[in-house]
Amino acid sequence: MEYEPKYIYMLSDGTGETATKIAKAFLVQFRYPNVVQRKFIEVRTKDKVDEVVKKALEEKPLVISTIADKELRDYANEVFSENNIDVLDIFGYYIEKFEKFFGQKARNISGLLHKISDQYFDKIKAIEYTVAHDDNRSARRLEDADIILVGLSRTSKTPLSVYLAQEGYKVANFAIVKGEKLPNSLFNVDQNKIVGLTIDPMRLYEIRQQRAKKLGIENSSYASLSRIYEEVEYANSLFRKHPQWMIIDVTNRSVEESASEIVSKLFGKKLG
Repeated sequence: MEYEPKYIYMLSDGTGETATKIAKAFLVQFRYPNVVQRKFIEVRTKDKVDEVVKKALEEKPLVISTIADKELRDYANEVFSENNIDVLDIFGYYIEKFEKFFGQKARNISGLLHKISDQYFDKIKAIEYTVAHDDNRSARRLEDADIILVGLSRTSKTPLSVYLAQEGYKVANFAIVKGEKLPNSLFNVDQNKIVGLTIDPMRLYEIRQQRAKKLGIENSSYASLSRIYEEVEYANSLFRKHPQWMIIDVTNRSVEESASEIVSKLFGKKLG
């Protein structure tokens, strides 16, 4: 049996991603073998609408519209209706429900929904990158990092990385260990995005003592004061060799405070 083509138009004054996802969600419910999907994006003038209508007269599609601008949306609905073309006005239908709920008119900003989606997916990508580059886990693709943290054990590298990732920044972090070299690839990227985390030796001693108790290794050299002084001096000497690195003192500072300072100094932005 031969099936005649059925056309689905995705009409948007933005990127058309929302209309496309809606079409996909419904099409999986049907087994029609000859569906042609056409996407019309950044339709922001009546002339653009008229162009789509002209083509629709030939193909008689179902139109899925996510036009945010009310005047243009009403115009599109009217001309499609006059030509007996069905329109699924997603934005118009749901925005009225929201307006009634909130008791106020919508701003009708074109492309805003997809902009929010982009921000969401950017954060997901940042978190995925950061998890893959946590605590010396990987030195690959460091050129893709927005921020690279280096510091001694227990200087909040991981919590700080995760916090920054949730703000959309791709972060890699590496532990400074006396006697061990940092990866070569670290020195082949833009050195201005590397942040050294420094800390007061006595504060680090307190933190490691608490950590050692939890792990049941109180007598370990890991938490000895003499070793900590050596490690802090080694880290500081490394920082002095690389004046391009930004240095942040995390002593008695919250993760939020440290993150805000890093973003402010690196990017001139405020978090939140």
